[in-house]
Amino acid sequence: MASKQMLHMSQGQGETSYALNSSFQNAQKNRMKPLIEAATLDFCSSNNTSLPHTILIADLGCSSGPNALVLVSIAIEAIQSHYLKFQQPPPEVCVLLNDLPDNDFNMVVKSLIALRQSNKPVIVTGVVPGSFYERLFTSDSLHLVCSSNSLHWLSKVRVW
Repeated sequence: MASKQMLHMSQGQGETSYALNSSFQNAQKNRMKPLIEAATLDFCSSNNTSLPHTILIADLGCSSGPNALVLVSIAIEAIQSHYLKFQQPPPEVCVLLNDLPDNDFNMVVKSLIALRQSNKPVIVTGVVPGSFYERLFTSDSLHLVCSSNSLHWLSKVRVW
């Protein structure tokens, strides 16, 4: 099936790598930030009577390099702000980054280590290699899903 064709970014940190040639994608974070914050606050507000103690966030098509954590970091900041506003302890957050198996996951894991070592509340991280044309997560397991420049490849939304 053509939709499962394995397209991926140039790996590593070399001259032609995605890590060094992704300024356009990085610039998109300014456009995406208010959308992610609004979705995150909408989720938190809809659970206002009983804020969840654990929140799972996935980034589909996270890629690698400096942009790998941009979207989920925005969501984490919005979650923490919301909980502080209601004087609640921040939840545990699980961040799952997804991309195609040929992605440079060494770079992604290094990014995740930096996120886990930040002064944030408990953050558990993981990598989920695979195509989002296939099922990647269990039913009702995710609270927030982010994706920037990857979902434009879809011809229709698929719900399992």
